[in-house]
Parts: sequence; structure tokens; C-alpha cells
Amino acid sequence: MAHRRLVYTYNMGPSRTRYSLEYIQNLYDTGQDRSKLENLIRAFRGIQALDPKDPNSFFRIAGYHGEPFRGEGATDPSWWGGYCWHATVLFPTWHRAYLLRLENALRSIPGCQDVTLPFWDELANRGAKPARPIPSVLTSLGSTSTAEMTIRSTRTSSRKPWEGGWGSALQQTRGLRDCLVGTDRDRKETKAHNAGFQDQAITTQILNDNVANWLEGTVEITIDDKDKPTPMPDTYSVYARYLRCLQAPNYTVFSNTTSQNQWIKDAGQDPSSHYVVSLESPHNAKGVYNANPILGANGDMGNNETAGFDPVFYFHHCYIDYVFAVWQRAKGLTKRGSLTLIKNYPGTILKEGQPHYPSGTVIEMTTALIPFEKPSGGYYDSNDMTDYENDLDYTYHLGSLDPTLRSTIDLSTRAPFVLTKRVHDIDRAQYEGSFIVRLYARGHDGKEVEVGREPVLSRWSVKGCSNCMNNLNVESYIPIDATLLKTLQGPGRKEDIEWWAEVQTRDRLRAPRPIGGPAEVMNQRGPSKGEL
Repeated sequence: MAHRRLVYTYNMGPSRTRYSLEYIQNLYDTGQDRSKLENLIRAFRGIQALDPKDPNSFFRIAGYHGEPFRGEGATDPSWWGGYCWHATVLFPTWHRAYLLRLENALRSIPGCQDVTLPFWDELANRGAKPARPIPSVLTSLGSTSTAEMTIRSTRTSSRKPWEGGWGSALQQTRGLRDCLVGTDRDRKETKAHNAGFQDQAITTQILNDNVANWLEGTVEITIDDKDKPTPMPDTYSVYARYLRCLQAPNYTVFSNTTSQNQWIKDAGQDPSSHYVVSLESPHNAKGVYNANPILGANGDMGNNETAGFDPVFYFHHCYIDYVFAVWQRAKGLTKRGSLTLIKNYPGTILKEGQPHYPSGTVIEMTTALIPFEKPSGGYYDSNDMTDYENDLDYTYHLGSLDPTLRSTIDLSTRAPFVLTKRVHDIDRAQYEGSFIVRLYARGHDGKEVEVGREPVLSRWSVKGCSNCMNNLNVESYIPIDATLLKTLQGPGRKEDIEWWAEVQTRDRLRAPRPIGGPAEVMNQRGPSKGEL
């Protein structure tokens, strides 16, 4: 009798595992495994050392996000000019392709073929005293040894950042400033500024405290020549945004702020059941949401044009992609073709033209994610980016938003939202770069409190983009929960609460927002005219 030979096939799963940066730093610090962090830093230094014209050069890849503009966007203000997609349904998938491109470049460095891009687990150390949300590899000035070298870009005084280097935004918000583009006067002012922040331990702790505060929503803004506002935890912290985005009911509203705002607007008077947060909301907050107590030390991640030149950008975006993956798993939407769009919904039509796509382009899941090419030819699309484990061959190690860990930071014990304040008629053209819309209230006790904030990711020079000029009005929707409303109202009436909004720019802590037309929240002191 013939014997049939049995062949067993084992599904080994994805060959790449992306760990949290906190995890691989702990492996290094405890001596369990120094190779992961050492090889990561060696890989970053390797691609930074490549000629900018090399396809795997850090500066070549960093320039895909914004500057240097190319195609129609290089000279024609009718186009955005950067390849990145924001405020549309392609925000998660384009940036997923971007991370994969950078990761493959890191793996091209000799000896680094097994490197994977780690994610900065921004909620991993919630509540730690003293605050330490930032892994020290991102803040230490380091030494010349590979193991201790901070992951940051080389510095330069080049007038064109893609021809030289770009300093880390985290280094800048430690208190330091980089003079990367500017005049002799700029360089002198930078040198004078930095002279006041020489104690690394102190400035690093200032940064950690600052980041921890806005993660928790307990930011207290210093106000020049004014009384300080009463600090009060808001209901819309970055931490809360991450948790709430996981509750988004479908991919369209999960993916971007444009669709998110329309969904909220469609809800009308029922914010408790229909209020949504998109993945792009905490993303924007991380890049822009700056309550920096050191004026003038803002980094470059807050502007689309320059964000990609900061290595920290990729660890932050890897966390965004990790959250995307957690949402997909929870919704059972990990297979190719499972992510679908609400046809003709805001966020599915491009507002600002960019290379290869004019304004008005209808976005599909088959829209090419230029400039990211498949090994087999052609460009990746969003369907290619959906099944990250089988099609892209990577998975994520345990992080703070995995269900087994997330149970300790659940939102179920928080008071429900009872109203939504709408702030609008903010003209983007009046501000250089990104900014923050801050909502204030004065309750029954007469105290001024900040009750919410919304980051607006914008261009440095909106006036140079004619499509931008056609889309200037910024709308923000800020939820108010029952506890906060009761605290403000006290024994009085809800209608007696004063609401107003102000804008914080990178140069000024409180800049009055422009007034234009009827609004639910007006800049002048006085009761709001209504609520959504």
C-alpha cells in the first residue's frame, strides 16, 4: 500500500512587528535587548547620511509631505503642491503608505534589514509622576555613541531644508530654537533665546509636563498682562480624542475632520448620541496643540510644509496608524475591500488641488496614493493599504489602546455630552501656519475658564494658495459635558453663561479671532447666540 506524504504548512503571520518606542527603549535600558534601539538609530542615521537625490534618502522621503513643492504646486498657487492628504478620506491610507516607504528605506541600510518603525505610544505613561510621556531617546541631546544618539535630524542653516537638515520639534519645544531658515538677525535672536535654556534636565521636564498636560486636557495657558484663567480639565483632551475616535461608526467619519464635522452637523441637537471624533483630530492636536510655556520654541510639525522633516513625525504617525489598526480590528474591517466610503459625503471630494489631482476630484478607494509605487508597478491605492497584515506584511505589538489595556482608561464613567458649541467665521488667511481655536466661558461665579480647544492644521502662507483662499472659513465643534455645564451654570440659568473664542498662534498666546457675521460663539463678551 502506497503511503501519501503529508506536507504541513504553517501560517507564521506577518514578518514585521512594530513595537512601541517605549518598549524597545525599556529593552535597551534593562539590558535585555540593545539591538532593536541601536539598529533603529543606526538606520535613521544611515538614511540621513544619503545623498538627498538617493530614493532612500531621509530628505527625499521627508519632502513628499510638503516642501519642496513639485508638479503644478511648485509654481501655480492653484495647487497645494505637497503629496500629503489631509481633511479627506485618504488621510489614514496615504500616511500608512508613507510610513511603509520610510520603513523600507530604514531597512535598506546594511545591517538594518530587520528594523521596523516603532510607534510612540503617547498614552503609555498616563498619570506618571513626574510626567514622562516622551521616551528619553527623543529628548536627550545624547552623545556620539550609536546607542545614546538622539533620534533627530542633523541641523543646518540652509535656506532650503530639503538640501540640508531639519531639527527635531521636540528639541525646539524643550526650550531651544533652531535657526534653519532666516537672516543674520534671526540667527542672533535664536542664539540669544537658546542661551536661557542650558539645563537639559529642567527643560526636558518642562516639555514632559507640557505634553502630559495637553494629553490630559488640563492645560493652563500663561497670559501676558492678564489674570490667569482658572484651570479646569476639559472634556476634549487629546487622550479623550483617541478613545472617542475608536467609537466612530464608519470609515468615512473615522478618517478625517471634514467628514467628522459634517456628521456632527447632521446630528443637530443630539450631541450625546451622534458626536464623533475622527482619527485626524488627535493627529492634528499632536502637531499643533501647543501650550508651550516657552514662547518662540515651537517646532515644525505644526505646519504641513515642514512636518515630514522631523523624525518625531514618523513615530507619531506610526501611533496614528496603530490606532487605525486597532479601530479596524474592533470593527472587523481588516480585509481588502472592507473599507467603504459614503458617496459624495464631505471629505470624499478634494478641495485643494495637489500633484496629479485638481480641486474637485472625487476620491475613491482606488485613487492612487502618489508617489508610493508598488514593487510590481503602478501606485498603491487605499485597498492595498487595508489588509496590513497579509498585504503589507506587518503587525503591531501590544499598545495602550489594545482592549486589554484600554479598559483602565475607559470613557464610560465620564459625564455625557449635553451640548456642542460651534465656532466659525475664522479666516485662515489671517494667520501664518497652524493655530488653535480656544473656547472660553464665564459662569455664575464670574471666573474665566478655558473649556475646550480645537487645533487647525494649516499652511504657513495661505495667501499664496488660491484654492486655500476659496476655503478660508474654519469651523470647530467643541462638546460640553453635563458636569462642566452644571459647574458653569451653578444656581443660575444656562443662558447666562458667556462664551467666546480666541485664537492662539505660534507667536502670540492669545490673538483675538476675527469677527464676521452671526456665530454661535462670538469673540466679544456676551451670551452665545445659540448652540448646535
